[in-house]
Amino acid sequence: MRTIKAGRLVRGSASVKFMILLLLLAGLGIAVDYRMSTPGSSVVDRLYAKPIVLDMDALSGDSQLSIRQTYHYLHHTCVAEHGILGDSVCWATISKFNGIDARLVAFFFRNDHLSAVRVAFPAKSHPKVLSLMQKRFGPERRFGQRTDAFGNKIVGWMRPSGVIAINDNVEGDEEPFVLWTSADAILMKVLGKP
Repeated sequence: MRTIKAGRLVRGSASVKFMILLLLLAGLGIAVDYRMSTPGSSVVDRLYAKPIVLDMDALSGDSQLSIRQTYHYLHHTCVAEHGILGDSVCWATISKFNGIDARLVAFFFRNDHLSAVRVAFPAKSHPKVLSLMQKRFGPERRFGQRTDAFGNKIVGWMRPSGVIAINDNVEGDEEPFVLWTSADAILMKVLGKP
């Protein structure tokens, strides 16, 4: 009788150990996915993602605090940025942009004023995003010989508050984006002021 109880205890503890091992492996898989994936595409990022409605014509030189209050429901990550779009950035994973599947929005600031907004999408969303922009702003214009990192032409619209740019097409795993740049940021770039 004693042998039977010991067998059940060993068998019971083996299944508990197996379940713990499975949980640890699942946790490790999620951690690796989070560290190795493109921002906005990991399982953890997708869990935090919320939809955003963003009117590009309503954007202006708002402060970082104002943007974070307006989009308070997003999980913002804010860091210093040393690039042409601004000196700081607050980005957040999103599930949709104006009803279209999206993965990331980044608000760039220069001297605590909104200077640019970049929205990234999965490649399959590009035709819908381009169509949405065309319906809202009319036919797009080509911006000279400018191309994205993959060699796609950049097209867009001149608006009173700034310039809206988008890739004209994407292929495969390329990342389509919409970029709004404030008129003030463009003037400062043209005039050579920091």
